[in-house]
Amino acid sequence: MPTYQELINKTDWGPPQQREYRLAKIQEIQNHTGRPLILYAANFIKGAQVPNNSIDDTDITAFSDLVQEVDPPALDVILHSPGGLVESAERIVNLLRAKFTDIRFIIPHSAYSAATLIALSGNVILMDDRSALGPIDPQILWQDPNTGTRYYVPTQTIIDGFERAKKALKGDTDSFQAYLPMLSKLDLHLFEICRNAERLSKQLAQSWVAAYMFKGHKDARRRGRKAAQFLSDHRHRLSHRRGITIESAQKILNVLDMRNDSKDLKLRDLIWDLYCAVEFFIDRTDTAKFYENGYSVSWRQRFAVSQQLAIPIPIPQFPQPSPSPQEPEKGGGKSS
Repeated sequence: MPTYQELINKTDWGPPQQREYRLAKIQEIQNHTGRPLILYAANFIKGAQVPNNSIDDTDITAFSDLVQEVDPPALDVILHSPGGLVESAERIVNLLRAKFTDIRFIIPHSAYSAATLIALSGNVILMDDRSALGPIDPQILWQDPNTGTRYYVPTQTIIDGFERAKKALKGDTDSFQAYLPMLSKLDLHLFEICRNAERLSKQLAQSWVAAYMFKGHKDARRRGRKAAQFLSDHRHRLSHRRGITIESAQKILNVLDMRNDSKDLKLRDLIWDLYCAVEFFIDRTDTAKFYENGYSVSWRQRFAVSQQLAIPIPIPQFPQPSPSPQEPEKGGGKSS
């Protein structure tokens, strides 16, 4: 039976049984690889209804907990996140690299934006046909001065739009009248902020790929520049959420395909079992971000549940009866 469907059919499966299952899977994976494993997963499922599911400085405490009792030099990290602050991603990488010299990032599903940036600090990334990385071109939170609407805008589109406006304005009175209302909404320092954000993201990607992923290669710097350029090119990708598949990632990064041989296939199955169990837990609770390892760490950050929030519960296959949806815990903040 398909993995997630099997979990759905466990109608009497409470949080204690779910945690026992996940810990058993973590131990099985560690026995298979001979390496310690930690897990960081954010809530993708409820999307915009989860305000605090992105990478930020609160994750420093979590990663410190996750690796505190783990002996160096090797570490495997399951990573599932929509991204977040580049500066926080840098702090997480510095924390991990201060202790571990051999790090593998495992992407069972999605690691976008700043999460992709973190994965670039690994010696190798493990993926398969279900995995996706994402572009690392920065976005800034923009508020329309007229409507007050807030949304994220790729910095490259702001810079490109400004450059097009400058070209159009040269000696063209009609273009000046057309572009003036748009330009009047923008502060000049915004363009420098955009350029600095792009430089920071590229610099980190380039240095980490060269220093960790291709350490010892005579062309490590060139590979770092190539990877940073490809991953930060919004003009080519067109969308910040457009996934980068294993086939594309293998052209520029050190990527292990978990479909390669029998040993890797076994690991692929174990990783997917664990990931599905984590997604199952997150989907049925008010979890924003979740942290777990096999060394007694298992806690989460929560989001406030709105009374209007409707959580769809998949129906098990017949002839099993439909389960009663479990009431999510109320409240906010961190909990165990």
